[in-house]
Amino acid sequence: MDSLRITLVIIGLLIIAGIYLRFRSEEDDFILWLKNKFSQNSASPDKETDVVDEDLIPVLTPIEDEPDMQDFAMLSAVISGREQINNEAQQQEIHFSAVDEAAETGSASLLIVLNIMSPAGHVFTGEGVHAVMQSQGLVHGEHDIYHFLQDGTAVFSVANAIEPGYFNPNELAQLTTPGLAIFMQLPGPMECRSAFDTLMKKARSLSDALGGELCDENRSALTRQTISHLQERLDTYRLQQQAALRQKHS
Repeated sequence: MDSLRITLVIIGLLIIAGIYLRFRSEEDDFILWLKNKFSQNSASPDKETDVVDEDLIPVLTPIEDEPDMQDFAMLSAVISGREQINNEAQQQEIHFSAVDEAAETGSASLLIVLNIMSPAGHVFTGEGVHAVMQSQGLVHGEHDIYHFLQDGTAVFSVANAIEPGYFNPNELAQLTTPGLAIFMQLPGPMECRSAFDTLMKKARSLSDALGGELCDENRSALTRQTISHLQERLDTYRLQQQAALRQKHS
């Protein structure tokens, strides 16, 4: 009797094992089919993906002729403080008032200027610039240019590097530009070292998002040597500020 019971138990276990192995095999085959199907879909995007890509705002658009570098002359002159806006420019509604005010720096001020240049054969689109600025936390505001704010005050600002220098929100769809001018005047709402670090971090992020090249105030590629020179200017400025503060309290 015991041997019969044992025999039946063994037969039952074998049946259960067979059923388990059969369904496990089918499940493995189903899982394998799903993995293969998923891999095929990943390797061959469907048409819906293309539709999404087409809906993205273009940041760059191709051009046939490279921009004339003289187009940058007026804004560069105003930013660097070498000359003021002339009457003709004002009559043409070329408003550089924001950078013009920043250029009026004295011994207690420091102006740092960078540029983001579009790649060869392309220019930035107005709508693309606006979208990137918003994504990086800049706001379109005073003087129709973009500002990175701290407690309501601009840490740095971004202007159109060519005439008219500003970004008309009603004309972004038609606007293109080969470059953007980033300028920061110290003292500002942040401690100068923190402000400079914020400027560099945001400038790199903006350049990457736009697909452009981060350049110095002369529109040459920004190198480590140039950054070191800017840091030296910043250190000199800090020492001057500290000396002026000690003299004031002595």
